Amino acid sequence: MSTGIDYSTGKYGASESTDTLYMPFGVKYETGDWTLRATIPYVETSGPSTVSGAGADRVTLTNGQGTRRKETGLGDIVLSGSWSALQQGPWLVELGAKVKLATADENKGLGTGENDYSVQTEVYRTLDKHTLFGTLGYKKMGDPDGVDLKDPFYASLGWSFRATQASALGLSYDFRQKVQDGGAAIREVTGFVTHKLDPNWKLQGYLVSGYSNASPDLGGGVFVMYTY
Repeated sequence: MSTGIDYSTGKYGASESTDTLYMPFGVKYETGDWTLRATIPYVETSGPSTVSGAGADRVTLTNGQGTRRKETGLGDIVLSGSWSALQQGPWLVELGAKVKLATADENKGLGTGENDYSVQTEVYRTLDKHTLFGTLGYKKMGDPDGVDLKDPFYASLGWSFRATQASALGLSYDFRQKVQDGGAAIREVTGFVTHKLDPNWKLQGYLVSGYSNASPDLGGGVFVMYTY
């Protein structure tokens, strides 16, 4: 189980910034080669009405009116499952699928009001205390009324280093194709640190810097995870 708080701010192509607090409760269950996940978030957002959603599912809708608003409520619930297709030596390959359920109120700008579906492959390669990892995926976007969203490919590349038996740090780069002709691709870098408090509890902190109008200018968060 995990919970925490994520804060991000950015203009996303508008003249004013959108500030977002994203507070998810997550559950992960592992059985054999399968991993199942569910995330239920609470969202607080303040900014132009062109920006909908939060986190990885945030989009800027170019047909929005752009009036400023502040809204809170349930975000979009995300369900996912992955299968360990290959575990051999230092290699791990997982195949997965994800659905974003339209549980957020689209009239408040907390989501698009449509379900999204994704398929992806994740690859990990350990090298002593280092781990290289990458993701390649494809998302089928649900189209809100009057909006034709493109279905983007997305990818990430990253590295982590086990500094001690209890602590690790790393960097990752995330990319997603633009979802509207007038929009921009996601481009952002994340630096993170994790620390095991004991065999059950773990803390993670991270900072995010965006490099496009689809990414936050700055973000960060702290999460606590409990495993049993």
